[in-house]
Amino acid sequence: MNVLRILKTLSSRAVDLVVLATRGGVALARRKGVTVGEGCRIYIRHFGSEPFLIKIGDGVTVTSGVRIITHDGSTGLVRDQSGRRYQSYGPVNIGDNVFIGVNSIILPGVTIGSNVVIGAGSVVTRDIEDGMVAVGNPAKVVGSFNTFASRIERDCVNDRELDGIANYRQRVERAIEIATARKARQRR
Repeated sequence: MNVLRILKTLSSRAVDLVVLATRGGVALARRKGVTVGEGCRIYIRHFGSEPFLIKIGDGVTVTSGVRIITHDGSTGLVRDQSGRRYQSYGPVNIGDNVFIGVNSIILPGVTIGSNVVIGAGSVVTRDIEDGMVAVGNPAKVVGSFNTFASRIERDCVNDRELDGIANYRQRVERAIEIATARKARQRR
């Protein structure tokens, strides 16, 4: 019986890797039971033991190393008089147009609104309202999405400025040149 369970697990993981390699992270998330909107980029493979509790809106980026947690296993340390464990589950809802930075952790029961940036390494323990930028452990709101967007528009290179450059490395190098020149002009 144990051998069959191991073979089933290995087979499922192999299929997951094939789905990830051939169809991408969004397809894998949906295969696992996550509700995923349109136009998303998902760079993780693990969605915990209750992926059906995760809802991701449109235009969301979930970067590598992100953990989305839907249960609190520590409740099992507390038992009732007959020795039975307690359980705690919470859905995670992520709105539209959200960026979740590398190695962030989203805890059970959290709702992240739309037009939100979660900084790398953040631990999101509470809801984040629409239109905010949150960072840290625990994540705290540090600014608005509108201010963030204005800074991006002012300081970063737009794709139209790179039109006609097909080679990725050349695009990156040209983007750095443009951004460096822009910053030099702003300092004057």
